Amino acid sequence: MTPATMKAAVLTGFGGPEVIQIAQRPVPVLKANQMLIQNQAASVNSGDARIRSKTVPKGYKFIMSLVFGFNRPRTEILGTVFAGKVTQVGASVTKFNPGDLVFGSTELKMATHSEFVAIGEAAAITHCPDELTPAEAASLVFGGTTALYFIEKSDLKRGERILVNAAAGSVGIAVVQIASQMGAHVTAIASSANHDFLRENGAKSCIDYTVTNMENLTDKFDVIVDCLGTIPYAKHHHLLNKQGRFALVTGTLAEGLAAPFRSVFGMHKIVSGTSFATRASLEKIVKLATSGAIKPIIDATFTLDQIQDAHARIDKGHKRGNFIVKFRPRPK
Repeated sequence: MTPATMKAAVLTGFGGPEVIQIAQRPVPVLKANQMLIQNQAASVNSGDARIRSKTVPKGYKFIMSLVFGFNRPRTEILGTVFAGKVTQVGASVTKFNPGDLVFGSTELKMATHSEFVAIGEAAAITHCPDELTPAEAASLVFGGTTALYFIEKSDLKRGERILVNAAAGSVGIAVVQIASQMGAHVTAIASSANHDFLRENGAKSCIDYTVTNMENLTDKFDVIVDCLGTIPYAKHHHLLNKQGRFALVTGTLAEGLAAPFRSVFGMHKIVSGTSFATRASLEKIVKLATSGAIKPIIDATFTLDQIQDAHARIDKGHKRGNFIVKFRPRPK
């Protein structure tokens, strides 16, 4: 029987990790096209930390405030990624049944840092394969779907050279793995402590950003993927070949607005935009994972009660892959 209330990580204001508090909230009431998921795992990623702290690239703070609130949060429960068991289905749901193990993303609706999540049948949700645990499935969503979006938009081809900035993070490591499996030559930018880790995941060469000034680099690449916003196109376009493509995963508002014009009037294509997860992108990730082309990378796991610790570690940077919240089974 579904309980009336659930434990959730509640955003009480904007600021440091301490603004995330554990509280009881009502279990969502289903609409006809929705399912109720009892969460087993969720990810805590950079997007959650940015909303909580309002630490965003230049130009986006006002837009973020419009969406999520100026002084008080409009979104009470953060988190976009979930993995768990279907416990109830609405009257019009046909593709899923109670007992199904599923995973996916609520995107801007968020609310996955809680014991139960309601999501529409047509949303970004799919069945969790037997080869993946819920935690592993959850770890693939944010980085994997973002990496797929930018790799596909960049039209990366076998044999091409790709440079990945912030390569050890959740998006970066997914780009490294997918690009490597596609037959591209991957150069990863990260601190030297992560170089062995990156080579194990497909990087052919590595650059230590603490030692090398990227503006002085003479190497040439077909694709550059900037996952952190620290190698802007304006200062690093010389690293691209004549028909090169620059994937702006993270950048300022001005860089995002300029991207279409640079693509049309400049010598390089600038790939930008927001990569929303879809059922199709999740199913691609499942195929890549079950074939061994990519593997889950989990840096650390936390209980829901420890979610402040996860936010604090994200604020410090240097995360390898993903942080996962594992939910304890509710007492029967």
